[in-house]
Amino acid sequence: MSSRGVPIKNPYRPGAANTPLFLAGRESQERILRAILRGAPEIPANYRITGLRGVGKTVLLKHFEEVTKGELNWAVGRLQLEPRHNREDAIVGVLHDLLLDVQAQVSRTESLRQKTEAVISGARSLATMTFEDVTVSLGGSANSKESNLASDLLETARIAVKSGRAGLVLMLDEAQVLVDDKDRDGQHPLSLLIAAVNTLQEQQVPVALVLCGLPTLIANLLKARTYSERMFRGEEVGRLTRDQTREAFLRPLDGTGKEASEDLLSAVMDDVEGYPYFVQLWGAELWDDAVDTSSNVLTLDLLKGLRAAIFKRLDHDFYSPRLDSLTPAEQDLLLLTGDCDYPPLRTADIHNVTSRKQGNVNVLMGRLADQGVVYRLQKGLYEYTAPKFHEYLIRRKSRSIWT
Repeated sequence: MSSRGVPIKNPYRPGAANTPLFLAGRESQERILRAILRGAPEIPANYRITGLRGVGKTVLLKHFEEVTKGELNWAVGRLQLEPRHNREDAIVGVLHDLLLDVQAQVSRTESLRQKTEAVISGARSLATMTFEDVTVSLGGSANSKESNLASDLLETARIAVKSGRAGLVLMLDEAQVLVDDKDRDGQHPLSLLIAAVNTLQEQQVPVALVLCGLPTLIANLLKARTYSERMFRGEEVGRLTRDQTREAFLRPLDGTGKEASEDLLSAVMDDVEGYPYFVQLWGAELWDDAVDTSSNVLTLDLLKGLRAAIFKRLDHDFYSPRLDSLTPAEQDLLLLTGDCDYPPLRTADIHNVTSRKQGNVNVLMGRLADQGVVYRLQKGLYEYTAPKFHEYLIRRKSRSIWT
């Protein structure tokens, strides 16, 4: 209870992209973002953030948006990409709509907002567009969709600067869903995006790109454009240290009248292994149980009584949806990988636990990678994209044996 007798809400925030009350251990990533934007536009400002599920990438990106819009005074367009955006016309279309929203947000006068669509439409027919003292040629592009996207980005940056902002930052989450076709005549949405941004940055237009996604994003970028390796400052978001995990667990308790025992803290840190989502889940379950038992101390005894329920919720909310969305053949193979040594996951070991032919196993593993369930380290070697997923597969198999 608060001092006014009103129940205090659970201070932990498990769930997809829920922002915790305290963001622990991400100071270095924020420092990099600040440095990148300070160097723009003379130095292209592009940031690539990768990591497994549950490490807080989306939460970090939302924090970046807040800092960038506020203290750093840039206009920001943030979007979570979906598989349906993995086509040239789709990515150009969804970014067009996003950028129109950004223009409306940063425009200082109603008349400018009303003219936004007309300005964009008219700009596409021009051979060149002038931004401040820079003229960016768009007519020479072999890809009209690339020109359209570059025009949208340029006009949004122009409006942002006219409205007193430093420029435009485009933040795209789940960016690993953008994958270029190998066929030259196929779809190349990622290449199109990179080329449009690069075209403007070469002319020192204040446009920055932040891409966030699973580890496969790194290879996708390199395949799309060989120069992308030099375009981006890369950073992997990983697990928290034990000290950071401790802080992430304890800080939400400040001012609540509840505390955690030292033996509980040690046990929680062992259980969650530094994954921010797990910190929030363990904390939320412990908090609710402490409230139900009218306890002001979160103890190891509480955790011991809750562990089965916590793992059940973890499996139901975090792991099972990834498995249940797959085809029966994909599910069968993925479940069998729980019988293999890990890490890493070796296709040679998978062949030993399945009767499927080698070609079929390779196809299914490729499909699992496309679905974002695993990612390829190198030929024949994979890892799961969700932390502790191998342990989940073992638990699931154990439950099926006894039911």
